[in-house]
Amino acid sequence: MSLSDDPDMVTLQPDQPFFETMYTAAPLVIVGTREADGSENLAPKHLAIPLGWSDYFGFVCTPEHSTYHNAERNGSFTVSYPRPENLLDASLAAGERDEEGSKPSLEMIETVDAETVDAPAVADTYAVLECELDRIVDGFGRGGLVAGEIVAKHVHTDAYRSTDAEPEALLERAPVLTYFYPDRVASVSQTEAFPFPEGFER
Repeated sequence: MSLSDDPDMVTLQPDQPFFETMYTAAPLVIVGTREADGSENLAPKHLAIPLGWSDYFGFVCTPEHSTYHNAERNGSFTVSYPRPENLLDASLAAGERDEEGSKPSLEMIETVDAETVDAPAVADTYAVLECELDRIVDGFGRGGLVAGEIVAKHVHTDAYRSTDAEPEALLERAPVLTYFYPDRVASVSQTEAFPFPEGFER
């Protein structure tokens, strides 16, 4: 039996975008960079992941956006993990630019300065990563992978996962803001332990 023999499986056309046909979960973060004039730029990203198990982080961005060019020019960026109750910050960070090229909605987001890199971060988030640009890999359609080395890390006590922290209590106290592409969000506070096989090692 092949996939095409399953009457419940829909085979998409070659030009039909896969990620538009089902919901997939991803983190929702806000990337902070500095504009050429020194002003702050914030942009929400969901195509954003750790790159391996070392201190590297990457996100996908298009050269059509200021975030891409700011990171390339300045060699740095921050990654803020907003709380679910601060979802509006991510929405405001996606606001339109005016005729002068600025984003007025950013004035409503409280920010703090990063300590190691020259970039803003969102205030009162669960965590902030400060990254120095490692490389930009273009060629993923319209997008490019902006990869950075993490040079400073900050985690709020609300979300800090210590060795003695009970996962249920921690997630109830600090639910994870999750983006379901293309148009939904969720506050995840209930999870189950993954049934790793005996002897499993990453």
